[in-house]
Amino acid sequence: MPAAAKRFDDPQTDLFGLAEPPAAPFDADRKDALKQLNRFLSTLRAAAVWPWDEAHVDLRRTYVWPNLLRRLPDDEAAEWRASLEAEAARLDAARA
Repeated sequence: MPAAAKRFDDPQTDLFGLAEPPAAPFDADRKDALKQLNRFLSTLRAAAVWPWDEAHVDLRRTYVWPNLLRRLPDDEAAEWRASLEAEAARLDAARA
């Protein structure tokens, strides 16, 4: 077998020769999710009524917040969900 062919048959498991994989990479998804959740929650807490029209409220409740919460560990997501739902309930009551 030619030498060039042999090189590609062997999987290269570690390009830099490290015995252990490096520490967990920076989790940009989590950081971004927390930033957005903080922004939403701050906006809700400062509002006396919903700060968005009904279509945007539905969009955030149905798609945006669940997508952000999926990026977090379950226990942390549950805390954020409870905070968002408490503020949403308060603003729903103000609308009625």
